[in-house]
Amino acid sequence: MKFKNPSQILGEAVHSDTQAGMTDLYDHYFSCKDYQKRYPAPNAATLEFLFRHGVGQARQILDFGCGNGRYALALLESTSARVTGYDISTSAIEEFNNFLEKTRFGPRVRLLTGSREVLIGSQEFDVVLLLFGVLSHIGGRADRLEVLRHLHTMMEPQGRLLLTVPSVWRRRPLELLSAAFKRLTGRARGVQAEAGNIEFTRLLAGVPHTFFYHLYSARRLRQELQACGFEIVEMDAESVLPEWLITQYRAVGRLDAMVSRIWPAFLGYGIRAVVRPI
Repeated sequence: MKFKNPSQILGEAVHSDTQAGMTDLYDHYFSCKDYQKRYPAPNAATLEFLFRHGVGQARQILDFGCGNGRYALALLESTSARVTGYDISTSAIEEFNNFLEKTRFGPRVRLLTGSREVLIGSQEFDVVLLLFGVLSHIGGRADRLEVLRHLHTMMEPQGRLLLTVPSVWRRRPLELLSAAFKRLTGRARGVQAEAGNIEFTRLLAGVPHTFFYHLYSARRLRQELQACGFEIVEMDAESVLPEWLITQYRAVGRLDAMVSRIWPAFLGYGIRAVVRPI
């Protein structure tokens, strides 16, 4: 089991304040155990989606924004792939490692942490994961595109990028309206100057933290991916109900999975996509 500090920069200083805030937030989120309580398991429908699109045959998987290994551990159990897990949160990686020590999977895992960087070497990944809104936490459009372009360089030509992002039509309407009003009146500052960017506050173990999200339409997601040399192979609804609800209550999750199969992608609680480099 090896820990390495990342060595290649993904992004510039323009996102440093946002990322520093998100690092502190997620360090507390994982260390206080609220994340594990809120999301105790992976979304079973998303796992099925991953296997339907080739994760079972993957040799090298990069889980970018792996958190505590909620999805990666399930993939290690069901595949023979080697997994590289990266997250900005040291607490997330420590919790991932604690879970990992109770398994036999350690020799197949490499964990990276620190500022938003990733180790780029001769290794190429046939599957890259950007799950549960990781892309939406990165920052402004330029920063998101920079990350996507670098991920593109680390993928095999026939590789797949599997991602989920929160839908602009289903998430945080009051915060969206507030940010839009600030832009209209010239009072938007920082990340709120970009359409689709929001900030909101949530208590984690009694401590208030400000979350940042970029909320996506299906069209905007397609445009950003195309700008970075990707094309969408398939897009669907990640879920109809919030992920905390469908992961805490399995019966609700099974019902949600059935409804999601016929639910329009853009009206999902999140948008799920499989993408290939072109």
